[in-house]
Amino acid sequence: MHALIAHLRSLRAHGEWADRRLLDAARTAAAAPEALREMAHVRGAQEVWLARIERRTPALAVWPGLTLDELEAAGTSVDAAWRAYFAGLRPEALRQAIEYSNSTGRTFVTPLAEILLHLVTHGQYHRGKANVALRTAGAAPVGVDYILWQRERQVDPTDTD
Repeated sequence: MHALIAHLRSLRAHGEWADRRLLDAARTAAAAPEALREMAHVRGAQEVWLARIERRTPALAVWPGLTLDELEAAGTSVDAAWRAYFAGLRPEALRQAIEYSNSTGRTFVTPLAEILLHLVTHGQYHRGKANVALRTAGAAPVGVDYILWQRERQVDPTDTD
């Protein structure tokens, strides 16, 4: 597999894991509406960018107002759509220029590889803000670092089962 695609696929999978962890934390912190807002924005942005790439109307707004249950359902749908997209992603597509309009209607052209990298960094930024909101509401923040995800995926060498 192409190295950049493999790496982007790994980063996307990490984001999916991090989003699930934050959703679980938010369920225990009902008094953290700002955390929910940030998490919904991550999912909204993921859907909007995929819609831009696929040249279709997005199913979510960039800043959707979602309940926890709606956020979970949206996340399941968005994650499945991104997994399907990455399953068919070919190296030559990474250089493809994607023309799109941003939320203010301004038109831009950006290579696909840059958009995919943006999604990774953008999501992690807003996950950090969600963690701050959880802490502010008196809840424990949740670890969403890439290295934590990598460690969880490793097999425990002392586990003999």
